[in-house]
Amino acid sequence: MDNDTRPAETVEAVERAVGVLNALKDLDGAGVTELSEYLGMSKSGVYKQLSTLVKTGMVTKQQTEYRLSFRFLLLGEYVKTNSQLYAIGADEVDKLAEKSNYFAYLTAMDSEYAYCIHTADGEDSVVPNLSVGKQITLHSSAAGKAILSQLSDAKRDWLLDGTLTGKTENTITDRATLEDELQTIRKEGIAFEDEENVPGMRGVGAPILSEEGSVVGAVAVSGPLSLLTEDHFTEEVPALVRQTKNFVEVKFSLESRDPLEEGSHIPEDLY
Repeated sequence: MDNDTRPAETVEAVERAVGVLNALKDLDGAGVTELSEYLGMSKSGVYKQLSTLVKTGMVTKQQTEYRLSFRFLLLGEYVKTNSQLYAIGADEVDKLAEKSNYFAYLTAMDSEYAYCIHTADGEDSVVPNLSVGKQITLHSSAAGKAILSQLSDAKRDWLLDGTLTGKTENTITDRATLEDELQTIRKEGIAFEDEENVPGMRGVGAPILSEEGSVVGAVAVSGPLSLLTEDHFTEEVPALVRQTKNFVEVKFSLESRDPLEEGSHIPEDLY
């Protein structure tokens, strides 16, 4: 079920610490003065935050510059490998890339964002500036629109926050137009991206649903406009994406069941 409201209470000190971590990522490392100006915080406040983060091992100091530590690699890898969607979907996405010859990727939805958790290259792959761990744009990407199509109106309002930023001249920035497209995606089970996120790139995506019907992520293919043309774009590649979606959903459903429950065994021919 959608979580339509943000938490009523937050811990301000934690919010500031997360803000510092995000700023270090955005700035690719920074000193106290640069962070202070970037965040609008006092130098003393930034220094205290950094000292605490260094002590906990989340940040390292190199002379006068602070950077995120390699500990995030451990945490990120832990989150990814302990994801049931990743464990089940990664192999299927590899097969999708091989069958389609294009760049294929798997996304996972949490309460607020959708992240790329696996990518695979096909023979004709053109990587669309997307890597594991990167947040995807919900209203302009095939995977993002596939996810949005399965959410409640309230949840979409919360996630989109009333604004649709134009990534390219083809990006849908009118809410009514987007809602019309999402209705079609819900009906047909497939989402299209036509130079809306990256110029010269097209995409095809499908939502991945749990057994209860809630969206847990999406699978998608991305390729250059020169190759993804006509029926290949509208029929052949969508058929492959739908097949991958189906396989992932069936495995996800069966793996989620009690091992002793009747029907929980996964047929060997699904692998």
